[in-house]
Amino acid sequence: MQQAVACGTGREVRPAGCPVCGDPLQDRPSEDDRRGQRRLAAIARAASSVADTASLRVTLDVVAREVVQAEHIAAVQILRVEGGTMRVVGKAGFTDAEDFADRLEECRRLGARMMFVEAFRARRRIMIPHRKAAVLADPTWAPLHAIMGAPRWDCFVAVPLVVRGRALGVLNAYYEPGEVPGCADLEFLDAMADQAAMAVDSAELLARSRHDAQLAERARLARELHDSVVQQVFSMRMHAKALRSHVTSGRMSSPERVQSVADELLGLAQNALADLRSLVSQLHPVELVERGLAGAVRDHAASVQSLSGLHIDVETAEKLEMLPVELQEDLYRIVQEALHNVVKHARATRVRIRVRTTGDPGSDRLLVEVADDGIGLDGRAPRAGAIGLVSMQTRARGWGGRMEIRDTAPGCRVEVMIPVALPDGAL
Repeated sequence: MQQAVACGTGREVRPAGCPVCGDPLQDRPSEDDRRGQRRLAAIARAASSVADTASLRVTLDVVAREVVQAEHIAAVQILRVEGGTMRVVGKAGFTDAEDFADRLEECRRLGARMMFVEAFRARRRIMIPHRKAAVLADPTWAPLHAIMGAPRWDCFVAVPLVVRGRALGVLNAYYEPGEVPGCADLEFLDAMADQAAMAVDSAELLARSRHDAQLAERARLARELHDSVVQQVFSMRMHAKALRSHVTSGRMSSPERVQSVADELLGLAQNALADLRSLVSQLHPVELVERGLAGAVRDHAASVQSLSGLHIDVETAEKLEMLPVELQEDLYRIVQEALHNVVKHARATRVRIRVRTTGDPGSDRLLVEVADDGIGLDGRAPRAGAIGLVSMQTRARGWGGRMEIRDTAPGCRVEVMIPVALPDGAL
């Protein structure tokens, strides 16, 4: 309701306003409105972090900070359960304590009642007023008294991280003295716990995909070893036995026959050595060490071009050797896999490979692009479980980057974008 102010001067009567800016008070957002806006903004920023950040620890630290900044909360912990043990994977408001997990385990052995464990097991939120005083008065919590006593807090809330009915961890919120969370406050914590749960779940799925890709790669190498090197070594053994029988004392054998067996043995040894070198190159490409990323990509493109008939153009930035060796190898493998897919599936005649930087100096991003003029995806989504695609995605995400595959009409383009931190003018 507006309040009229009569000045007695005959001038227009206006609603009472803010003494600072003069705006009508009813038009200014209330504290509850402002808190609601902060909550919505915090949820949006947390969701963006879950979508964009490769590091689980960085993501969950962001979620914890957003909770603290949006609410009257002194501190937040996000714990993840793995193999029956809990560890802190995100926090805000607490002093660093590298041995927190050890102290927590000691409290458990002393018999401390851990309400967040009960929240995790029951998969439901738990709120306990005046929890700090109880914890600091309990000798079973003595190993953590210094850490838990540092922030100013009173009420405690534990919210489980649940995905598809499975509890993955728990979010602990420590409210400032005098703050008793209401329904809206608890709903906000539920929403932020959902963001944290999605981040943990995504990290688990990525780790599982990486493990599956590693197992598949090992199986492939084992098959290639068996089908090539092992078979050739077996033949070499048989030829060596035959050669020995030809030169055994007392046996008559023509020099021509001995030479023929020896030549076959030499040929088998050369083939086995070539196959072994090829497998070793797949594990760690020698050309990458000798010529750097740009030279290795050009050599591989030339090799694929000569074998497949594709016309391949390569454009690379200068000084790629300044990138970490591990990053260079991952980028090389991505180009290898993308070219392999072009040869196998695209029915293309031309391919363009580009390795360059985009963005401003000091905040550069490295772009790797492999584009062809083939049949493209024809409206189909890339096969999500394909080992090659999983491997490429894993390598990109391992450096905080992303990979996209899209139709270009004609053809298809694989694009990998990775943030890099290099001195100005390095690339």
